[in-house]
Amino acid sequence: MNPNTPALSRRDALRFLGLAGAAAFLPSLVTRAAAADAAPAAAPAPAGGPPALAGEQPGFFRFKIGAFDAVALDDGGFGGPLAQSPWPQGEPAKLAAALGAAFLPTDSFALPFNNLLVQMGAELVLIDAGCGTVFGPGNGKLVRRLAAIGVKPEQITAVFLSHAHGDHFGGLLDENKNPVFTRAQLFIHRREFEFWTGSAPDLSQTFIPADSRPGAIAGAQAYLNAFQGKWHLIAPGDKLLDGLEIIDAPGHTPGHLAFQFSSGSSQLLHFVDTAHHHAISFAHPEVPFGYDVQPAEAVATRRKLLDRAAAERTRLFGAHMPFPALGYVRRSGAAYEHVIEPWPAL
Repeated sequence: MNPNTPALSRRDALRFLGLAGAAAFLPSLVTRAAAADAAPAAAPAPAGGPPALAGEQPGFFRFKIGAFDAVALDDGGFGGPLAQSPWPQGEPAKLAAALGAAFLPTDSFALPFNNLLVQMGAELVLIDAGCGTVFGPGNGKLVRRLAAIGVKPEQITAVFLSHAHGDHFGGLLDENKNPVFTRAQLFIHRREFEFWTGSAPDLSQTFIPADSRPGAIAGAQAYLNAFQGKWHLIAPGDKLLDGLEIIDAPGHTPGHLAFQFSSGSSQLLHFVDTAHHHAISFAHPEVPFGYDVQPAEAVATRRKLLDRAAAERTRLFGAHMPFPALGYVRRSGAAYEHVIEPWPAL
């Protein structure tokens, strides 16, 4: 984490919570925006000097899943001091040790925001809509990333919302609260939709302060209800597209979904928010994440999906894994190790 990156105040964090359910147990949030997003283009090098190397990092990565074309898309991220991390039940020394073992700073954390776009025949399938304007400047890059690969939002034919947290649904609406993916069919787990839009969603097991929970609920409801009557309410196991498996992955939220794409002998499991950090979540799968609505169930789901992926040697994609978010998992005693796929994969 860049120590010069501006921190968001607790008031800002609570404001984001009210919009989209951000984790208000954090005293502060730190955006992970690339400096190039806010800075002007690098000045030309002096005559006779070396060329300037500064500039924005690439925000997309193309790859294949059998016959399917896929693209990983960077949407931004957030982080901050480890003492304010979203693993409030984790022992600080153990969390720091997991970070150190992965050659990361031991006093801070960073979580990327990644989206996945897959072309399945005539369908352009987007898993989650990014965070839009919910997490402030430097985030919500998805539409710009799509433009960089020549895709317009109106060309997306299906958006699958894995769960109703702001970094996944905030990009459904633009800054004027108009729909972004105007021609896409929208899909969400029936259980997830009914949980958030019901009369009394239960957030009592989360680490979000009690006085901030109504804002989290209101944020989810605002975005879900903006598309009232347009949601396709689905269930795990539904056969919607050849080559797409809808997987029940509850705990992070009651209707949290994972997705497995299969083409020929190739598979990709997008486990979304089943694990949030490539070091901490794998080394300490028993530690709940602060956003988890049902912490014990989230831990059980994490072990179940990671056990499956390790046994089957399945290629993985994660919403908060290091960009371009591809890798594998292997067992390590009672825990796991995330094995990052080399970039580029030849």
